[in-house]
Amino acid sequence: MDELAKHFSELTTSEQRVFSYIYNAQKAVTKMKINDLAVATFTSKTVIINMTKKLGFSGYADFKYYLRSNNRQHFKSESKYDAEYYLKDNINKTLGLVDQEVMKSVSRQIQKAKTVYIVARGTSKAVGNYLEHLLLTIGIRCIFLDDYNLISIVSLSLEPNEFLILLSLSGNTTKMVEIANMAKTRGAKTASITTFTTNSVSKISDYNLYCSSDDSITKDNDSKSRIGMFIIVELLVATLKDNLA
Repeated sequence: MDELAKHFSELTTSEQRVFSYIYNAQKAVTKMKINDLAVATFTSKTVIINMTKKLGFSGYADFKYYLRSNNRQHFKSESKYDAEYYLKDNINKTLGLVDQEVMKSVSRQIQKAKTVYIVARGTSKAVGNYLEHLLLTIGIRCIFLDDYNLISIVSLSLEPNEFLILLSLSGNTTKMVEIANMAKTRGAKTASITTFTTNSVSKISDYNLYCSSDDSITKDNDSKSRIGMFIIVELLVATLKDNLA
């Protein structure tokens, strides 16, 4: 699936929703009929078939065969689940989602921005703090906005030459969607770092960096791992360092 993820941007919005669902529930999908998958993703059989053909398969049955055969060892490992496997799985999946061209584009936007704002809520604040620290150490002027009211105030004074980095695992946090929309209205560019799903923040943002997570729903349980987000931050700063060298 990591190899197929490279074609994600070529899919329609509905097809992306199907792909994201499959990516995060591969084992379950191998046992699902096409009608069941259509219901689970709020799409149709036609959307699913079109998606599989765009990915190079003859149809859904061919795609399921690929999913079973290429992930057999993965599923065996999953049955022996432990902390080490969980971390390695998240790391490997996140690395497979990295789009180097998008990473370079975000890096260029950071370099030329008058001010870089980092915005995060909940547990993602830890990632925001880390990113701010790394950017400051390499001479990038940035401000981490972690105060709820301050986020609202700054969003009303954004300028077109400023750049926002939005950290949201789910990509659907109300405040994050609000500032993404405000940035768009005021002409400021944005980059999102979210889990690999179709979400509101990534739809609005100019650039999307994706990470892997076992679950992106944080409203009732914000203890979900941000290891994937930390990896994206590390790769982004490494790209910046290369450009600044």
